[in-house]
Amino acid sequence: MLITLQFHGAQWWKFDFHTHTPISKDYGKGQNFTELQKRSQREWLLDYMSKEIDCVAITDHNSGGWIDSIKNEVIQMKQENVQGYRDITIFPGVELTVHGNIHLLAVFDPSETSTHVSNLLSRCGYNGTLGDSDECTDKSFNEVVDIIHQMRGLAIPAHVDQIRGLFYEQEGTSLKKCLSSAGLLAMQVCDSTHEKPQIYKDMKLNLTEVSGSDSHHPGTAGQVYTWVKMEKPDLEALRLALHDGEDGIKRSDITSSNPNAVQSRFFIRSIEIKDGAKAGRATPLEVNFSPWLNTIIGGRGSGKSSLIEYMRLPLGKTTGLPKRISDEFKEFSQVRKERGKPGMLTSTTRIRVEMIKDGRNVALTWNDGNITEELMNDMGEWEKTDESSNIDSRFPVRIFSQRHIYSLTEDANHILNIVDQQFDKSAWNEKKEELSKKWMQSRALKRDLISKINAKGNIKTELDDVIAKMRIFEESGYKIILEQYQQTQHINEKLSTDLKKVDELIAKIQAVSDEAPRTIFDNELYKAMDPDSFDVLNRESEEFISMFQQLEGLLNRLRQFKETAEHKINNLFWQDIKKQQEQKYNSFVELLESKGEKNPNAYGQLVVKKRELENKLGETGILEEQLKLQRAESNKIFQELEEHELMLREMRQRFISSWQGTNSHVKIHLKVMGDLANAEVTFRNIIRKPGREFAKDILDRDEDNNPEKGFLLEQIESEDPWTKRKEIIRRLFDADERDNKNFGRFFINHLKTLKMNTPEDIDRLSIWYPEDKLILKLVNTNGREEDIETGSAGQRAAAMLSLMLLLDDSPIIIDQPEEDLDTKRITDLVVTGIRDFKKKQQIIIITHNPNIPVNGASENIIQMNFAGGQIQKQINGALQKTDVREAICDVMEGGKEALDKRYFRISKALE
Repeated sequence: MLITLQFHGAQWWKFDFHTHTPISKDYGKGQNFTELQKRSQREWLLDYMSKEIDCVAITDHNSGGWIDSIKNEVIQMKQENVQGYRDITIFPGVELTVHGNIHLLAVFDPSETSTHVSNLLSRCGYNGTLGDSDECTDKSFNEVVDIIHQMRGLAIPAHVDQIRGLFYEQEGTSLKKCLSSAGLLAMQVCDSTHEKPQIYKDMKLNLTEVSGSDSHHPGTAGQVYTWVKMEKPDLEALRLALHDGEDGIKRSDITSSNPNAVQSRFFIRSIEIKDGAKAGRATPLEVNFSPWLNTIIGGRGSGKSSLIEYMRLPLGKTTGLPKRISDEFKEFSQVRKERGKPGMLTSTTRIRVEMIKDGRNVALTWNDGNITEELMNDMGEWEKTDESSNIDSRFPVRIFSQRHIYSLTEDANHILNIVDQQFDKSAWNEKKEELSKKWMQSRALKRDLISKINAKGNIKTELDDVIAKMRIFEESGYKIILEQYQQTQHINEKLSTDLKKVDELIAKIQAVSDEAPRTIFDNELYKAMDPDSFDVLNRESEEFISMFQQLEGLLNRLRQFKETAEHKINNLFWQDIKKQQEQKYNSFVELLESKGEKNPNAYGQLVVKKRELENKLGETGILEEQLKLQRAESNKIFQELEEHELMLREMRQRFISSWQGTNSHVKIHLKVMGDLANAEVTFRNIIRKPGREFAKDILDRDEDNNPEKGFLLEQIESEDPWTKRKEIIRRLFDADERDNKNFGRFFINHLKTLKMNTPEDIDRLSIWYPEDKLILKLVNTNGREEDIETGSAGQRAAAMLSLMLLLDDSPIIIDQPEEDLDTKRITDLVVTGIRDFKKKQQIIIITHNPNIPVNGASENIIQMNFAGGQIQKQINGALQKTDVREAICDVMEGGKEALDKRYFRISKALE
């Protein structure tokens, strides 16, 4: 469905800073001038509404005559639900012609009236024609600016780079004096590429540049505008936005896209907690978020950090945490048994997080350990989706506490996990598991084939023994008897087989006969047909009965044939010959028994055995061909495994390179297969020796537990880990008593035992790849890299925080990053980091430091409080709101100082 966003805190408003109404004498100048001068307030408003302008400053030439009527018309149009109406905020103003023929805009709060503008004109000494520029003010440029500010307005030099503009009309000392006016925050620049006067540069001024249409005609209304960040349009918000410069102002000629169009971004809209141990008991605790920067403030113990811990549950961010963080969360996520015991949940706790993801409204609800996912349909209704077990990977929200961030510098494996979350690692794992199973199956089949082929020698020997025994019988003068006996037996078996075929045929035909109908077309219903048709069916019925009788006759003939054939076979002269041969054979057997042969029927068994052994020898050639194919298949699977492992490292390196970006605080290096601890654990697990046995061969350490020698150390220190791994595996496989390959005798014996008893372990060893290791380096002020362990806690945390912000475009939640960081480092991080990062991703920061919400220009500031045993939301909004600024001053140490420093040019607005 089309997503309609309701922003919480500041958003961007389309603002036309410079407009004219028909009260300006030159409005509509040119063709249709007389007609356009008669344009009504409603028509004028619809010109701007059609261009989706949100705010408009009415700045007629030396007049505020239309201001009240325009404001009244807006109210009337809304009440009448006029077609084309959309909300618009009117900022009263005027374009003054100041002494020196300079045009200067004065903009006032929407609450002001035409009278306020008239008073301004009077105080500035304008005595010319209202709506015209035929005269100038008696007061100088600087005096007029002061008067505007005294009247709580904003003074903005108009079209400074064009005629009647400040840069165009003034130069030298006069320009310098004008630019020295106290309180100037902005100027209207028509051409953003215009080269500023040298005096402006020398004075190191950086006035915010705004744009406006300066429209005198319906066709140009709202064509040029400025995006202004405000929570709601008023002069206080506008003043702060102008002070913030790029963070609060975007010119339409520089920014073509709508900065509010964040539907394609992934961000959290809200969290709602019901029946938590200390949140949402009486009424649900609901907190709404902005798509940009959110700062959660409050005194210590206000529950602001708990808000984020609650969020872990529906988002599935409960595993893979550093141990200390994990232990703390386990205490948090318990159902509280009694007062004073750990646990922030109850048996009925329900936590719901709503998000925008992939252009859809998504909700995740946690209740009693289960997570339910819902999507909003086109009717705006929530619908449950199929259960999903991969919430964590599908919704990659990053949650970090300061201790968590610091712990990342102590154990880079956690960062490696974060790296792996940037691509489909689960799919990679599944493919690895599939290839590993194929490898193990292939190796087992290969061993089975080799075992069967190796039995060839034994088969040949056994066959020779059988033939030798048969020779005793055959050379005893009874060979002919035996051959004739065997021949008669084969003939007798063949006769039986052929007669059995006749029986099988009879049975099949009988089965068909039993299932076939005896008659057709004999139903009484057919008598209702016409005589000719009935006769045709009768004839067909008789024909069918005739054929069935023939089938019965065939069965009788076959039975007679079988009986006759059996009789004839039993009376063949060959039967007499058969009996003679059997009598000769039986006499032969009796003779053998008389000579002490224990098994008088041995010859027949030997004949059968000989045939079996000869067949097995014949199959060996097939097995050898299968073995050849199996070896090729094993090599193919091994190559695929190697390439799969290479692909993992390439994906990691690719992401690390992009993640690294221009980060100037910390550098990340991927050491392929460089995790020594992982290498030792995984290798020992494969060889079934998890302790310290064979340490001198595998990995030996000195008294300080530093690695000293062993083939694992060789692997880790190698510049070519892929080649070194193959070399080590080959040495392990080839080592024996004659050539120990620099391994100890006991280690070799253990490997030999594995090869004999559990060859599957050797197969696993063939595809053993140690885990990679991330090496973190701090970058000092000289650009040199140093081991991160050498940095202070503050340096390490600041470096990692800046890196985490580069991670991706997913929402990132940071709990109190200022711990261990001094104010300067936080300010540097805010200025260089957060203001940029919030443009691409949602940031939620819990903080005690006022510099983060203030200097970070937080779009949404949320104050939390703990009262009555419950976590509560006090206020939320942008800095333009007085109660938000007061909250910063009240609950944050140094809050007033931070505000004064940031807004030193407009400090009166903050009183």
